[in-house]
Amino acid sequence: MKRLAVMLTMFAALVGARAASAQPAGKKLSIAIFAPNAPFPSGNDRFNFVQRLAQQITSAAGVPAEGKAFARAADLEAAIKAKQVDFAVIDGVYLAETGVRYGVMAIATTGGETSPKWALFSATVGSVQELQGKRLSRATAAPGRDDAFIENGIFDGELQVKKFFAGTSTAPDIVSAITAVSLKKADAVVAPESEGKGMKNIFEAGRIPNPAFCEVAAGLSNDLVAKVKQAVLSHGAAATLDGWKAGDAGPYRALAGRLGVRAKRPVMSEPEVVKMEDLDILVPPSLEFALPELKTQFWMP
Repeated sequence: MKRLAVMLTMFAALVGARAASAQPAGKKLSIAIFAPNAPFPSGNDRFNFVQRLAQQITSAAGVPAEGKAFARAADLEAAIKAKQVDFAVIDGVYLAETGVRYGVMAIATTGGETSPKWALFSATVGSVQELQGKRLSRATAAPGRDDAFIENGIFDGELQVKKFFAGTSTAPDIVSAITAVSLKKADAVVAPESEGKGMKNIFEAGRIPNPAFCEVAAGLSNDLVAKVKQAVLSHGAAATLDGWKAGDAGPYRALAGRLGVRAKRPVMSEPEVVKMEDLDILVPPSLEFALPELKTQFWMP
């Protein structure tokens, strides 16, 4: 009996040690969201989304978690720096604009896709050329880098925002940016194709990755990270983001690579060398003389 008691005590101590290494006792995991380019209808919808995700992590991973919503990049960055955030749902455009600084664990889906098509929409004009001198509406992700996203990530370096447009109207999220065009406060907006209802699609802008679920805190145990990832992948989300797929930083690094200034140079083509034998030049080809068929050239009276 004494030996059994000792073994049970050691087992309890081991379990306690594993739990302590995974997460400090009494501390909840903090799950944040900053996703201005995800088309949540309102700030409340965004907050409710991250709250439900935190509840899923609590239930599936067995770790208490709470959700936090951030409307500005600066506030999220300050919270991460202060070690107040463990995991976060982070905007795909923001991740690319800031150099993909966090570990990507999963990518959100819309309609089953992790990188939906985007387009340039307008309610008043029918072509990109007609937008010159007009106003562009956009969501603010990383202030100071948003022009690079529009100029290079969307238009492949073919136009400069400050020279082409008369001005830009910035909004806290993509739904507000779209509303500005609907209310004629701006003339065009770049947005996911699913959100352009009632407007003209005047330019196909390619695919942009959805928000990512990222590990942002340092020192989290591998066991805890694995449990949280599994909980996220099993989360059935709302209509805005309808699920998750396992993923890595690849799509965001690819988008980041598109944001650099393009240096376009003419492509010089080298003529193909055609080898000719000496005999082809010195010996003339043999010719056979023959009369042409003239019957088809005559008209019978």
